[in-house]
Amino acid sequence: MNDTQAKYPQLRFKGFADPWEQRKVSELADRYDNLRVPITASERVAGETPYYGANGIQDYVEGFTHNGEFVLVAEDGANDLQNYPVQYVDGKVWVNNHAHVLQAKEERADNKFLTNALKHTNIEPYLVGGGRAKLNADVMMKINFKVPTLPEQVQIGNFFDNLDHLITLHEEKKRQLERLKSALLKKMFADKSGYPVVR
Repeated sequence: MNDTQAKYPQLRFKGFADPWEQRKVSELADRYDNLRVPITASERVAGETPYYGANGIQDYVEGFTHNGEFVLVAEDGANDLQNYPVQYVDGKVWVNNHAHVLQAKEERADNKFLTNALKHTNIEPYLVGGGRAKLNADVMMKINFKVPTLPEQVQIGNFFDNLDHLITLHEEKKRQLERLKSALLKKMFADKSGYPVVR
């Protein structure tokens, strides 16, 4: 691969021709870890706000620590180091101390693009520690990858967000069909009486 090819992805949206440039996370986003508040399960007050840890939603609670668009990156306790937990959130969330909280700098980056760029990055070499691997904040902010102009980031971010939404819809449909199948299996085979409930 020559230098020119390295600056452009193989597939792009129409109308974009600018080269992608190498940027550190610190150039693209601000970190809001200082607002995180961990709460033990026994102290949580049930509510509607998603309570996030390293691997996603752990509970629903009252109140919130962050309100807006953010990118959550596992700090420690990630359950899959190859597909490192990185999530886009929008709205009120409560984040504990096991996930870093990033927010794209408005004039430089798009949160949805940043989410997918970090998901696409191999995080494992940046982790420290033995049994419980940890992504230190300072190390995370130095991770770098190639990024396009902001308008192209927005296009890419929205595209993958729409795909994620579609996947979620199909997963829910699959779950509903599995529940239906399970219910029908119970009713369409003979029970103790020797007859099925539904024929």
